[in-house]
Amino acid sequence: MSQIEKLYYRMKALGIEEESYYLQGLYGSPSDEYKLSLVMREENNSTKYEMYFKENGEKHVIQVFTDFDIAANYFIEQLTE
Repeated sequence: MSQIEKLYYRMKALGIEEESYYLQGLYGSPSDEYKLSLVMREENNSTKYEMYFKENGEKHVIQVFTDFDIAANYFIEQLTE
């Protein structure tokens, strides 16, 4: 099971509605428009986890993480505030 998949099941157990987030295009809403989003990307031979919000087609990066656990916890924290 991938880290993204584990995060999805953790969020599901917490009762976070899938329509409220976009997770790597695999889980949550099918569109990242007007959703808090978390995506994984490779950059300079390392993995980065980018959290952003897209509004009217414009992407606003909130934070970029190098540690998945920190990114996942912050993502959940933002969705449950």
